[in-house]
Amino acid sequence: MNPRNVDWIAVDFAAPGIHIWAHDTDGDVVQHDIIPPGSVGAELGAMLHALEPYLSNDQTVPVICSGYSPLPALISLPVPSAPAGTLSRLAVEDPRVSVLTTPGLKQARPLGLMQGSATAISGFLTGTPDFDGVVCTVSKNAHWSHISAGEVVSFQSFLTPELAGQLTSGPAQKNSAGPGDLDEHVFDIAVDAIMTRPERFAASLAQISAGAALKEISPTAGYSQLVGGLIGMELSGARPYWLGRQVAIIADDPWGALYARALKAQGVQATIEPRAPQVLAGLRHCYQEWCAKKN
Repeated sequence: MNPRNVDWIAVDFAAPGIHIWAHDTDGDVVQHDIIPPGSVGAELGAMLHALEPYLSNDQTVPVICSGYSPLPALISLPVPSAPAGTLSRLAVEDPRVSVLTTPGLKQARPLGLMQGSATAISGFLTGTPDFDGVVCTVSKNAHWSHISAGEVVSFQSFLTPELAGQLTSGPAQKNSAGPGDLDEHVFDIAVDAIMTRPERFAASLAQISAGAALKEISPTAGYSQLVGGLIGMELSGARPYWLGRQVAIIADDPWGALYARALKAQGVQATIEPRAPQVLAGLRHCYQEWCAKKN
């Protein structure tokens, strides 16, 4: 690819790995790369190294980032706020790039911080500006955001995906099934059981661990019970957000389908939007606003 064809670059740090979209002067994506988790970190220097094929000495390319975790939390916007705010410039020594990042959102009560998911919500609202309800974004973390009049009014965050990854990597679950494997019946029972009695969650983890060690539970059943319990705990805590409201889920497989299935059992018909296109739409919105202010 000729770097001269690259007009600007969108980068998403909040997904598993790093997503990079290089755009031409017509606004079309000419290259989409996914840097696998573990091959590069979220540090600015590592990102610049990954961008090397897109850069030339003849131009300065704007790089619009989302989900940049080292960003100081103090510059995040307090809710209620529109999910897309003024971009912040990051200091870099490479003259070939001008790196800017979305600010993210913060909340005093309950204490919360949302970075990359705010960009996904912004992208979602560009296509559904009249949406009034709740958006559940799932990537490394899960956030339930109350949306009204184009603003995030409040949000509640959960570590469900991160906990699932940590628990399934433990010794008792080392041979467990992966996210693509699901026993729907076991999953449904686990969601209902933990929502009914969330205080039993820690005990259910011990039972799953014992069942795996004694080979009394198949890897698929163990994984399904674990994830069902985690999502059941989350739905129990997020009930004030989803109960009686329109719900949109922004998540990649399999999380979107799992959350939607659990909500359906509670009488909530949630829509599912793939995460990457919503983040990209949000980054494009930020870039267009930045260009308008610059000109």
